[in-house]
Amino acid sequence: MSPPLQLLLCAAAFFFFLRVLRWSFPLALAAAAIVSGVAGTLEFPFRHFVEGSFGYLNLMLALFAGAWFGQAARQAGLAEGFSQGLLRLTRFHAVRNLATVAALLFAAGMFTGLAGVAVLTVGAFAAPVLRRIGLSPHDAAAFIALEATCGMIAPPVNLPAMMIADGVNMPFLNFDRTLLLISVPVALFSVWLFARRSGAPKEIDRRENDAGVPVRHALLGATPLALVLGFWLLLRLFPAQIYDPGVPAVLVVTGLLMLPFVGLRAFRASVQTALSGTPLYLAAALVAVGMLVQIMTLTGMRGWLVIQPMAAGAPWLQMLLVTLPVLGGVLTSAGTANILGVPFAFAFIDQDMIINVSALSSIAAISEFMPPTAVGAALAGYVVGEGRLLRIVRAALPSLALLFAISMALIVYAKPLARFLTGA
Repeated sequence: MSPPLQLLLCAAAFFFFLRVLRWSFPLALAAAAIVSGVAGTLEFPFRHFVEGSFGYLNLMLALFAGAWFGQAARQAGLAEGFSQGLLRLTRFHAVRNLATVAALLFAAGMFTGLAGVAVLTVGAFAAPVLRRIGLSPHDAAAFIALEATCGMIAPPVNLPAMMIADGVNMPFLNFDRTLLLISVPVALFSVWLFARRSGAPKEIDRRENDAGVPVRHALLGATPLALVLGFWLLLRLFPAQIYDPGVPAVLVVTGLLMLPFVGLRAFRASVQTALSGTPLYLAAALVAVGMLVQIMTLTGMRGWLVIQPMAAGAPWLQMLLVTLPVLGGVLTSAGTANILGVPFAFAFIDQDMIINVSALSSIAAISEFMPPTAVGAALAGYVVGEGRLLRIVRAALPSLALLFAISMALIVYAKPLARFLTGA
């Protein structure tokens, strides 16, 4: 069976399982991958299904570890102590609070390269702050997801860009200026946008916080977050001197340090919450995405997709870039960069490749808000208690439009900009 027919069969099978049989998204996508694999190889490629399901294992472990870290901080009351301390320090000034939260989310995204981990790690501390300055739950979730995504785009760790660079056999060097040009304006615009949407806290809330947590409790609440971000900062500054145990291990060890403040019963509840609900659903989705990516590679569908953008000419090539975040709703940002980012980078090979890869990784990062996966937005909703994903996405649309516009401008004007951004 030819690759285009396999793609049609895979899409039809996915639609049938998802809409007709009403299976969940992870189960429907895994079933579509199985149907496509059997049709493409005329056998049951069990080994490839297993290998593919472990393709995003590190990200899944990081999601569970981040969810537990946030739940432990919440159960211990440390997140609440941090929020009240920050509010007292900034005197309830919306822009100051938003800027502080944005800086923390941005830093977590920078150091890990994973928007979902930044959302889970800092989001538990940020959610009470955003609620008290008057942001609605969907606005708070959108702000958390946007700043974490901007941090993921920023240097020194941008996993989608690293995947694309690896696919085109280029070193991940000299990307800092271009990635900062994309991420920082969107992050600052989001602070301004959501500051306008925030409302002044009620007087009763102001009195509660003014008479609330002592300074030592506020400092204690900030300690877990400071330990995690401080270690990641030192790791990026001295990568050769400090051993990297991995994001999941750092979060788990720091979470264990909070046990004296949690208690056994609350500890058990935090583990159960972290291993269920939204984190479990997204982990299952990542298993299914990994299976699909493996099968697409095995059967030639991925190779066929690589050829199509390279064969398209302007302006169709630029118009096809819209498909990156759209398909990213199924493939996630990492899968989009892995499958579609590489061929688009080759298609623009006559331009500066650093600018191309940076812009393509930023467009792929918009997948963090694209249903049905929408990893960043879904996790932010989980952190703040907002279950309506589309409301979160709508709240983030202005910032996402700016992110897409900057990325497209870099691709269209890559040649004249290369002299200023990369020195080419």
